[in-house]
Amino acid sequence: MTSERQKAANRANARHSTGPKTPEGKAAIRLNACWHGLLARDVVLPEEDADAFEDLFNQVRANLSPVGPIEEFLVDRMINVIWRLRRLARAETTLLHSRIHELKANRLAAKVRLHQHSYGEFALPTFIADKAAHTEASEALGRARYERDRDEVLLGRAIDADAKEGDALAKLARYERSLERSFRGAFDELRHLQAKRQNRPSPPILDVIMPNTEGTE
Repeated sequence: MTSERQKAANRANARHSTGPKTPEGKAAIRLNACWHGLLARDVVLPEEDADAFEDLFNQVRANLSPVGPIEEFLVDRMINVIWRLRRLARAETTLLHSRIHELKANRLAAKVRLHQHSYGEFALPTFIADKAAHTEASEALGRARYERDRDEVLLGRAIDADAKEGDALAKLARYERSLERSFRGAFDELRHLQAKRQNRPSPPILDVIMPNTEGTE
């Protein structure tokens, strides 16, 4: 989650961003709060940081200064993509975290079993030869299972459950490429529309460098 210090820094950055200067531009952003609310309902998951999304929304809108419904739509699409790319980075991290601790839990479960001995063919309780070692392994197993299953990694586990044949990481990579293509397309179209509106030559199509999508939430 975004810290209070980071939220304050984000809002300060947004206030210092270059916003619209013309009357038309100022009029175009007067309903930003309404637009933000509508977009947030479509993009922000209940467990995600709505304040971080608001900071992102305000900064991108101030930086790109869209005028009119088409430009606003394109900018909102770009905000959507940036937010989803941030989520994607978290999903990959939590997926790997969960898988690592799944492997660790399996290894520790086997270690716990090594300290348990049965009475042969009879259905009697097992006995533990080394109780201290068994307790230590059992506690480590509990911690590994907790890390594997805790709420913070559910995003990655959801992606894993949706993937087929264990290809979750490959699916995330394909999704990332698709989102980046969507961002580039929206950004290029926005630049051409703004150039036309401002009576400037249309800019060349560029290989847009994606902004930093690693959020702190």
